[in-house]
Amino acid sequence: MHSFWVEHLPENGAQFRLEREEETHLFRILRARPGDVVQVLDGKGGIGLAEVAQDKYLQLQSGKTAPRPAQELILCCAAPRRQKLDTLFKQATELGVAQIHLMHCARSVAKPEGSSRWPALLQEACKQSGNPFLPEVHLHDSLTAALLALAGKSLYFGAVTPPGTPFPAVPANGCAVFLAGPEGGFTEEEEAEMIRAGACGISLGPWILRLETAAVAGLAALRTAAK
Repeated sequence: MHSFWVEHLPENGAQFRLEREEETHLFRILRARPGDVVQVLDGKGGIGLAEVAQDKYLQLQSGKTAPRPAQELILCCAAPRRQKLDTLFKQATELGVAQIHLMHCARSVAKPEGSSRWPALLQEACKQSGNPFLPEVHLHDSLTAALLALAGKSLYFGAVTPPGTPFPAVPANGCAVFLAGPEGGFTEEEEAEMIRAGACGISLGPWILRLETAAVAGLAALRTAAK
């Protein structure tokens, strides 16, 4: 079933129209006809089914507000280059992250600068995955600033650990943050700073991972290990 974005989910039974780009896709590209049913979501938990009515209007048939997950998953990573960042945004959204924090590290290859393209990327990932919550994006000029913004949350980062080291406890309730460094990895000083902030190192396997691979693997590991 195709999904479409709305700014606010209307009341059940209400008729509404989509924004121009969404409306063009539905009626000009997909050639929707009255009686067709699509999914709509608003990024704030609102999700429902809507039936195509007359004159490009839709009527909400069944809408609801999804509850926030008990575990809030957060990604904090060094900003990668544009193409990799686009992919990472989509993957993190599909994994259900509540927030994405981009930071500048000692070995960073790109600066964490905002872009008008991001909302569309995140919305597209929500529509593709069915995730009803649009992630928030935050920018930090250093690891120190990112750690300050994430104070009080459970922090984890990819690290080489001795064989047999047990996976640290990950809370099923509250915030779990995975910190991913740049392509060259965190420096020893940055790793020490994270540990002082309470971060735990977790093993993601024996091989060196690219930033976007480590970010996805780390998020998946935290989600799976939550207890």
